[in-house]
Amino acid sequence: MNSGATQSAPERPLRVLYYIAYFQRMAGANRSLFELIAHLPDNVIPLVVIAGEGRAAEAFRQAGIDVAVMPPGSSLNQFGKVMLSWSWLKRAQVTLTELLPYTLHCLALMREWQPDIVHVNCSRGNLMIGAAARLWGCPIVGHMRVQLAFKGISQWYFEQLTHRIITVCDAIQQDLSPAARAKAKTIYGGIQTIQESRQLPSWLQALKEQNILIVACFASVVPFKGQHHLLDAVAELNRRGWGDRLAVFCVGDIEAEYQDYANFLMRKLQALGIHNVTFTGWQSNPFPFYEAADVEVLPSVTQEVLDYGDKTVMVKGNEGFPRTHLEAMYFGLPVVGTDIAGVREQITDGVNGWVVPPADALALADALERLLKDGDLRSRMGQAGRDLVQQTFSTEAHVAGMVKVYQELVRDKVAQPEAGADDLLESTT
Repeated sequence: MNSGATQSAPERPLRVLYYIAYFQRMAGANRSLFELIAHLPDNVIPLVVIAGEGRAAEAFRQAGIDVAVMPPGSSLNQFGKVMLSWSWLKRAQVTLTELLPYTLHCLALMREWQPDIVHVNCSRGNLMIGAAARLWGCPIVGHMRVQLAFKGISQWYFEQLTHRIITVCDAIQQDLSPAARAKAKTIYGGIQTIQESRQLPSWLQALKEQNILIVACFASVVPFKGQHHLLDAVAELNRRGWGDRLAVFCVGDIEAEYQDYANFLMRKLQALGIHNVTFTGWQSNPFPFYEAADVEVLPSVTQEVLDYGDKTVMVKGNEGFPRTHLEAMYFGLPVVGTDIAGVREQITDGVNGWVVPPADALALADALERLLKDGDLRSRMGQAGRDLVQQTFSTEAHVAGMVKVYQELVRDKVAQPEAGADDLLESTT
């Protein structure tokens, strides 16, 4: 080696601030972000900012990842699409009394932590921290994990503030304006080796020993996930003679804002006389259910009117690229999904599973029965899904794609710096 040669200084690690708005959940979107952060290279330093204490903060802390919990005001921490129903007066009031102070709080954190990138895990996160990131002067990565449930000013704000939009599949890019699509990039989520215990509880092992076939649905109990259609499909299967040979588990949390839907499902269970469906509630480790299952199903819908008996509700889905299908394929399960969002980018109909029309319980029952009847078909489709996950949906590819985006944005910022809050303050003095 030439001792006189000039060595370039090593690049400074990238500091990425991740923002999670849905703090109470550790479901698909947050688990996908966790998968990314847990496998970042050493030259990317993360800080996870979460809008409240809950399952997300607990999971990241347990993994040794730095977490800052910063709750906004009570109005901003409402869920169930409540904000979309606000009047313009209500929006203005909350902006002045809650969002503006929260923006200043987030800006103070950024001045202290000095992030190079702010990565919001959903459009709601952009609403919460996007203005502070713009004032700080660092690029914003906006993760679009689902179909947009909003239009108008909310969508405009998301598209305008973000420097790069990461979509989880190609299909949902159609919701964006042409200008936003120009800065959008699809990076598929990934699955790494699952470390959690797969040990079956004794009662689940007993079902397997009795040769009971198990269908599992992994989803929060919310209307657009379509569990009501699954109940209708199971009722049809039971009429065809599967009642004593089939057990169905709906694995997912029952959220307080959708308790009416959970109550509706319980009434529907009784009305249909279904005895072989169990709602397990939240499971911090759902993987034993994947291990035990023979088939995975997700009956999500796009839009429909649902009659609870005492009232009707408009269901508007915002599915994206369901992580549960990827996890099921990782476990070698055939998958049954509905023809919405990015599902056809996961499931090749007849190869690794079946794609059925949304809100069609009879088609759902038919697809499930074809798999329940044929163990060889389940094995072939399961292996095809496992191969697909390994070849296309790897964590390594996901992490590499995201880090490349971060690096490109930082290089662009160096080449074309934009004024941050401190620069603006200095220019006025």
